Amino acid sequence: MKKKIRQIIVGEKEYVFVINKQYNQGVSEISLSISLKKLKNMTCSFHFCTWDDPITGSPLLVGITLRKIGTSDTENFNLHYPRIVKHFIQYGLENGWNVANRTVFNDGLEILSKFGYDVIPLKP
Repeated sequence: MKKKIRQIIVGEKEYVFVINKQYNQGVSEISLSISLKKLKNMTCSFHFCTWDDPITGSPLLVGITLRKIGTSDTENFNLHYPRIVKHFIQYGLENGWNVANRTVFNDGLEILSKFGYDVIPLKP
């Protein structure tokens, strides 16, 4: 299966990102890899582990309504949304990724909770 590389501009820089998924007995393992367009080997990667539905797939990829902590507002969340990817780029840059090194964040759900989302419905 060919990887779909998507582009996004944040600030004045052009980034590319790829979302990979792997399913294993009711568990969905997803990775979001981001890099500058010209430095594709220096990635910032985020890994997520959620439940998986055999019919609809992973909630992060097909969309799920998540509650914002503190406000009780709900938001339709999908990892394919450019505004969501932009948040992850900014998080990576603020937490050690300088686009010239490789950085891996293994608990993407913890990062989502730092963004203010209630991630309990996503846990396997």
